[in-house]
Amino acid sequence: MANTILKKRVDMSGWSMLLTFSTMALVAVFCIWQLNQHKNVIACMILLALIVVLCLIGLFYSPMILRLTDDSLNVETSFRVKKFPLSEIEEVKICPPTMAERRIFGSGGFMGYWGWFRESSIGKYFAFYGQASQTFLIRMKSGRQYMLGCSDSTEMAEALTDRLPLC
Repeated sequence: MANTILKKRVDMSGWSMLLTFSTMALVAVFCIWQLNQHKNVIACMILLALIVVLCLIGLFYSPMILRLTDDSLNVETSFRVKKFPLSEIEEVKICPPTMAERRIFGSGGFMGYWGWFRESSIGKYFAFYGQASQTFLIRMKSGRQYMLGCSDSTEMAEALTDRLPLC
């Protein structure tokens, strides 16, 4: 097992927390209203199933911890660990997303920011972050790009750059 060099938690933005909790609360209130006013169990069950599916997807993609090890950078979520081998990383740069970002498919705040986005200055990338002000971009040798974020992202980006193979 690889040794941990640096471990940072992913902080969620206020918007992300507000969106996540208000969405869940709204669904709960609507279900209670449907049950009390209309006795509509079917609508309530459909809404609850929808929120459960959204939460499960969020737990699969929503980043919690970034961990730099001897041989990889790992994005840890509740359900999985996405590994980026250091030997496959071509470039690391501090690069917060701009307001011009366009979501292709993913979350723009529900349980963080994750999924495919596009920006004119960066191109297409997959996001795993909680706050736009705490992000950095990694470019893989394959050409794929990932916007990652964690507390003290500058320290993580510098530590990651220092560990990249010279080639």
